[in-house]
Amino acid sequence: MNSAGSIRARRERRRIRLIGCLVAPLIFWNGVCDSLYGYAAGLSGSDYFSPQIADVIMTAAGRPHWQIMIAQTAGWLYPLYALSLYPWWVGLRQAGFWWSTAPCLLLAYALLMIGGIQHAGWAFLSVLAQAQSLVGSTDPAFHAMANRLIVEHFIMGDFTAMVAFSLGTLWLAAALLRGDTMFPRWFILVSPLAVLIATGIVGSLLPAPIAGWLIAPFGTWFMLIPTITSCLWLWNGSAPLMTNARKAS
Repeated sequence: MNSAGSIRARRERRRIRLIGCLVAPLIFWNGVCDSLYGYAAGLSGSDYFSPQIADVIMTAAGRPHWQIMIAQTAGWLYPLYALSLYPWWVGLRQAGFWWSTAPCLLLAYALLMIGGIQHAGWAFLSVLAQAQSLVGSTDPAFHAMANRLIVEHFIMGDFTAMVAFSLGTLWLAAALLRGDTMFPRWFILVSPLAVLIATGIVGSLLPAPIAGWLIAPFGTWFMLIPTITSCLWLWNGSAPLMTNARKAS
């Protein structure tokens, strides 16, 4: 690799290290906010896959208003969380556009939408229950209808995010299995898809109150673990990063 390519590669590796050192800790904060939204000490792992979790979210589990306002703050950081896909793109790109850029773009879109719709917006799901506990409700029919309409807005807003996320995670996993990337095939075990599956299976087997520690911040694990592992893999490696980029083109 020529000197210009070597300089570009060093700069690229510095970006990856910066993402590992700065973005990964910020993603951990997302887990704190996830727990403020969804943790309930009384729920076992299987309970988190039942209608009981909807009640926790809709009532904020009785937590005070200021805690739910804090939980919103992670939504502001999702544009930064989307940067966590940069190391994955670097590691995948020698496989070509359709096996690197395409799945990473889908996942970046999904993260930005999830940040806005869920983390910044989920606080509004508990507003009616909080207001009812403060001033009471003399019209339960109105309360139920307002709740239903709010939930429908969130379902509509989440639809494209969930489609993009599902396609992106499957696509990225397939790219790893093809074996044309800088990552070994076993890296599928730390991909977003595998982390989500493992979180669901292990979490469902855990009793209360431990289950909530794993499942409530499930949206954090599929960002945090892939970010840490991809950054560590590319941290000091001798692979000529920019040469791989030219190879892909």
